[in-house]
Amino acid sequence: MAKDFTPGETEGAQPAGTGRARSRLTRRLADIVCLPSSRVSPQERWMTADVLEELLRGAEIKLRCQVAARLAEQAEAPPALLRRLALDVYEVAEPIVQRSLALTDFDMMEIARKGERHHRLALARRETVSETVAAALCASADPEVLTALMRNEGARLAPQTVDFLVREASESEALARYLVKRAELRPAQGFALFWSVTHTLRRAVLDRFAASRTILQEAAEDVFPLFRAEAEPDEVAGAALAYIDRRQRNRQAAKESPYGSLEGAIDAASVEGLTEGYRDAFAVLANIQRDLMDRMLDDFGGEPLAVLTKATGLSKDHLHRLIQLGEPESADMRIEHAEIVFSTLSVDKAQTVLRYWNWVMARVRAE
Repeated sequence: MAKDFTPGETEGAQPAGTGRARSRLTRRLADIVCLPSSRVSPQERWMTADVLEELLRGAEIKLRCQVAARLAEQAEAPPALLRRLALDVYEVAEPIVQRSLALTDFDMMEIARKGERHHRLALARRETVSETVAAALCASADPEVLTALMRNEGARLAPQTVDFLVREASESEALARYLVKRAELRPAQGFALFWSVTHTLRRAVLDRFAASRTILQEAAEDVFPLFRAEAEPDEVAGAALAYIDRRQRNRQAAKESPYGSLEGAIDAASVEGLTEGYRDAFAVLANIQRDLMDRMLDDFGGEPLAVLTKATGLSKDHLHRLIQLGEPESADMRIEHAEIVFSTLSVDKAQTVLRYWNWVMARVRAE
């Protein structure tokens, strides 16, 4: 609580010495700026703060710490003085950066930009962190600061900030582990993160975002015949309906293919080897983009191919064959992780994931 100040008040006698006058005057002025609004006008508070700020320039650190500790508790602390102390060395700034309610988002953005790592960590751990302050903290790209922000349930993240964090998390398992749990992470961001994280986190992404499309299928049930009857089909509507459709494979392509089916193409590739022609055939028969087919075949883990086989109704034996078409030395490990996904993911949810990946890939190609 701020000490009441009465002009002319004296303290007990102190030994003379260098800095005694500055120290006493500083404490007196700090008393004034900490008075409640009923005791001091805004003009008096600001004027006193200007003088106090000058006195604190070059003052000993102990004195600056004392003033900062008092101002940290004041809801009406003078903004300029508060910012100056918040940007002081962390020993001085700590109470203000950690808990001052008088700091504005603008103040905290400036501290995030100009302060040291300890300043940013303290901001990231505050009880609440706004979207704008979180974005300013992320600009440092400091893994320790980003992790502290992810762990803070009181922090709020804008979509653009989450996009940045997805990119950063691709290089940091610790950050990815916290990001997967954040409420702000959306399916598109989660599925983008999937490709760069560990096997355990991949399963966490699938568990969270591999949702059923039943509600979409029910809503669009009468739209499919309307779309097929249109003289000039809408490409955007067609892409959306392809995402919703229950059927995954391209049946017309299977009729025209020399392999007869996706299974037939995989069987033939198992004998002849994985050529560009077979990659094309797999993509066409599975009704997905060739870029996506390549990414799944060349992935370091078996989880994407498990999604593909479950979504297209392939057997576990064909999952093994697909994986064995890749690097033989890693096949056993890839099969182990693929089987976990294959046995736990439903067909509908697998189709949701595969369609989402394919939809995103198609949009990328279109751009």
